Amino acid sequence: MGFFLSKLLPQLIYPLGLGLLLQLIAIGGRKQRWALPLSITGWLVIAVPAMPVVSDALLRQLEDQAASLTPKSLPEADAVLVLGGGIRPAPAKGQGVEVNEAGDRLLCGVRLWRQGKAPVLITSGARVSFTLNDPIAPEAVLSQQLAQELGVPASALLLNEKARTTAEEAQRINQLAAEQGWKQLILVTSAFHMPRALASFKRQSELQIIPVACDYQLDPQHQNQAFSWGELLIDLIPSSDALDQTTQVLKEHLGLLVYQLRGQA
Repeated sequence: MGFFLSKLLPQLIYPLGLGLLLQLIAIGGRKQRWALPLSITGWLVIAVPAMPVVSDALLRQLEDQAASLTPKSLPEADAVLVLGGGIRPAPAKGQGVEVNEAGDRLLCGVRLWRQGKAPVLITSGARVSFTLNDPIAPEAVLSQQLAQELGVPASALLLNEKARTTAEEAQRINQLAAEQGWKQLILVTSAFHMPRALASFKRQSELQIIPVACDYQLDPQHQNQAFSWGELLIDLIPSSDALDQTTQVLKEHLGLLVYQLRGQA
């Protein structure tokens, strides 16, 4: 129940949930003087974060931080850990396991293994589902299957299939590292997620963590383009993609705050 609430309650403070909640309160008190201002506030809570110019600025701060954390020259380590979040189960009409936008995580991990940066590739992630007897395998297992399709032998793969959150991944990997006698670990995750993930691993692990960020959403070349009024106008028009991006950034900041309060980061 606690894990379920940890997923449900934050939805009420993210832009879409909070904006709709304010609108509902305004509708319920529509005859009150405060109803119209509250309704406008609810609209702004959704509309402003949904502007690309706002969401890009928020995401750029996280991605720039992740880029500064990633060393230019990567040393060798005992293992490469790919955090969960990039794999989708094979659809009934599909050809096998698929990836989402964060699928770059596994591709980056496989690339580092191929480069000889570590002899072991760890796939991570539990199956987060609130459906009883869900038959779908944990994400770590699905990632392992895809990694083998990409040429990584089973002998070079390890699973961390019990972790549901980043904090749990850090705890379980620390235990695994102690069993294996590891000293250094390459941590691979999306750029927007790296600051929180690294803080959690450094707090809960005795390993030397080498962060490698991937899955950058913003094109650095775009920042160097000449100013365009037309593009600025488009960036001020709310979109669902921008709202989702802003929500993801807020999730990272909120998650880091919760981890810090719990002593997990």
